[in-house]
Parts: sequence; structure tokens; C-alpha cells
Amino acid sequence: MSGPTERVAIVGGGAAGAVAAIHLLREPRARGALEIDLIDRTGSFGAGVAYRTADPLHLLNVPAVRMGAVAGRPEHFHEWLADRGEPVAEEAFLPRGLFAAYIRDLLVRAERESDARLRRRRGEVTAIVAHHGAAAAPLELTLADGERIEADRVVLALGPLEAGDPIPVPAELKASGVYVADPWEAGALEDAHRDRQVLVVGTGLSMVDVALTLCAGENGPRVRAVSRHGLVPRRHRRTLTNLRRFHLPTETGRLEPIVAAIFAQICRVSRQGDDWRDVIDSMRPVTPALWKALDLEERRRFLAEHHRLWDVHRFRMAPAVADRFEAHQASGRIVVEANSIVSLEPHGARVRVFLRTPGAHDLGQVEVDRVINCSGAGTDLRRQAPPVLAGLLAAGAARADELGLGLDVSPGGALLAADGTPSERLFAVGALRKGVEWEAIGITEIRDHSGAVARQIVAAGERAALPEPTALHAAATASEWEAA
Repeated sequence: MSGPTERVAIVGGGAAGAVAAIHLLREPRARGALEIDLIDRTGSFGAGVAYRTADPLHLLNVPAVRMGAVAGRPEHFHEWLADRGEPVAEEAFLPRGLFAAYIRDLLVRAERESDARLRRRRGEVTAIVAHHGAAAAPLELTLADGERIEADRVVLALGPLEAGDPIPVPAELKASGVYVADPWEAGALEDAHRDRQVLVVGTGLSMVDVALTLCAGENGPRVRAVSRHGLVPRRHRRTLTNLRRFHLPTETGRLEPIVAAIFAQICRVSRQGDDWRDVIDSMRPVTPALWKALDLEERRRFLAEHHRLWDVHRFRMAPAVADRFEAHQASGRIVVEANSIVSLEPHGARVRVFLRTPGAHDLGQVEVDRVINCSGAGTDLRRQAPPVLAGLLAAGAARADELGLGLDVSPGGALLAADGTPSERLFAVGALRKGVEWEAIGITEIRDHSGAVARQIVAAGERAALPEPTALHAAATASEWEAA
């Protein structure tokens, strides 16, 4: 890559944004004509929500040998640990904070070994607009503090949508801290350690982490976790799953043949001494193709009927995490129930929670010291888009995917404009691509997204650096064509 400097802004500096920056810095053709602004709202570059935790009880839910952040090298994290003199078994499930250290180290090394320039900026991007005039005019990014940054290309790495509160919450409960909207904010759980009873909304992996943190001490609270289904993530087995290919019919665009093939494969591997985990993990590389092969109505039906069951089998607890969680359940410290929360109301220094049990006519109620929201990410881009995405949607520079789970993108990750035209300057990696590809939030997908987007950006920069043909050259080319 030579000629004028290509300026790239990465919006979001968590794991997805940092991995995108790493791949741009490592791209062999980038060289010195590339400047990267890595912009993060919190300034926690390389960590994000998923890996910012320092609690040693919070473990990765993928074995070390499959957590590499470099495209084409899933074993890279495992090798990095060995190079540091900290070898672990391939099937080890390690603290999430250690993975953040790995990402940050990769970023530092990539920056040191590249001629390209990286700037880390703390701030929140609120708008992205194109200057009027030529198509090659730069994009302008506006930050919440009014600062403006120009870029030739932008990579959106914002992570999952923020869902907000799952139910209306009285302002008094928020102001007092009795309701915790985000358990991952610094100090959010500090007071909860002294409570007697805590209710957690949601029963996924975030609930598991919160529950283990609160139950770590002998005098911690009793945790009651509720969700509509009352389903909790299943456990990983202690050895690596066996990945093997099997046929999944996609010709009809229907869900039933695929589900039937999955259950048939589970029965087959069970007879051979393996189990369902081998089947679920074997599907990961082909899940995007399966998802795209389904008719739109079938994808909607999957979300309505099978989504939660899929999630608890796909996103599993590390064995040590499952051991602790089940021990706390056996002792009564953690209780999981299928209930829907109808409303909350202040009750002295506590909160009264009204619950509806499936099939029950009357509401139940319980009084607790605190309610903690672990209900998961947002699923409606049109209502939950942050300002930067809302602006792109309003301007027609981007559009939501058909299900509204995120942005509509080309196979290479370029944003599709309102008319379906793929952008040459706006790209997405990670969770924003979930509606198009389904598998989009894990490091496996983020590293692949980042590698592909880096190659496209560098290639586009090379094309832009080519000299415009002169009139004499154009005339010579025309003469050659006529002679031919």
C-alpha cells in the first residue's frame, strides 16, 4: 500500500474493535500509509464488557486451544500462553481477564511491528456523515464531546445492542441502587454482597457470573434467578469435543429437515460413545450458511420457538463454573425459576416484585433487597440503535437486516445502504452482523470478520492510490482497442 495515507476509524475498542485493529496492523500490504483511530467509549481497549472482569471465577466458555484471535490460527491463544511460560492443557477454560491481557498484548505487538500508525482515543462516536461533494470525500465522525475526526473508511465494532430495562422500573429504585441496570459497571455489585436476598432477571451466562460472584463469600445473599423459560446454560464436558462433518439439508429453506438431521446425528454419535456437544460444536462453521438458507418466516419461527433452547446448548458453562453453580443450587444459595416479572414497586428499603408463573392465574410476589438485570442484549435495532447507528439508518447509509437484529451487510461485511448498495467505506465486525449470519458474537467469527475486512480496506486503499489515467493515456488505450 503506497501513496496517500489511508485513514481508518474503528468505532468500539473492546475485543472486536481491538481484533479489527490487530488485523489491519498485521496486514502485510498496509505498511506506512495507514493511520488507524481506535475509539472506545470507556477507554478499556481490548477488553469490552465480555473480558473486562477481573473476577477469577468468570471463565471463558471456549477451550483455550480454540480461542485464538488471529484469523486462520485458532490455537494462537494457547501458543501465546506457552510462549509466556504458562502452558495449559488444550481443553483448559481460563479466566476471561487473562484473555483481555492476551488481546492487549497482541495489539501492542502488532503496533510495534507495523509501519502503520495507531491512535487510541477515548470517546463516544455519536454521528458519522459524509462531506458533500466528491464520492471520495472523507467521512466525518463526531464524538460526544464535540471533537471531529476524518476517516476514509470506518469499521463498526460496537458489540451487542444495549437492551435497556426489560420492564418499567420506578425512578426511586434506580436512584437508590436497589435496581441494578448493568451489573458490569464498576462497583455495581459492591452493595449486593451485603444483601440477604437478590433477584436476578435472566438465566443465561451473565446470571451465572453474577450469581457466582455474589455467592463467593459465606455471608453473601441468596440468589433467585427468573426467566420465562427458567433454562440455564448446559455444561461443557472436560475434554475437547470431536468436530465432524455431517449433512444438513438446506434445499427447502425449511427448519424441520435441519432439526431432524441434527437429532439424527446426536443419536448417531451417542451410539458411538460421544454426545450432543460434538454435534452442536460441529455446526459452528456452517451455521451462517444454514441461517441464510432458511426462509425469512422460518428464521422468525426459530427465534420464537427454538432460540432459547439453542442458546443454552450452544453457549455453555465451563466445567468448573458448572460445578460451583450446581453446588450452590444444591445448598439453596441459588434458585432458578420459570417466571415472568410483571412489575416492581418500592417497599421500604427493599423492592416488591410481582411474578407470573407459566399456567398460573394469580400473580405471585416476593420481597428482595435488590434486583439485578441480566436479561441480555437488545434484539431490535430500529428501537435500540445507539445514536451513531440511528444516524446512519436515517441517512440511508445503512439499513437493518430483515429481522432487525442488527445491520444488513454484504458477505464481506460492508454495510448495505437503504437501496441495497454495498458501501466501499463502512464495514461491520462482530455482533452487529448477527441477523445476517447468526453466528457473529464469538472470537471465532470476530477474527474471521476482522481478517476479511482488513484485506478489503487495504485493497481499497491501494486502488485509491493508483494514478488517474491522463488524457494521452486514455487516447492511447482507445487506439489500442480500435486496432484490436
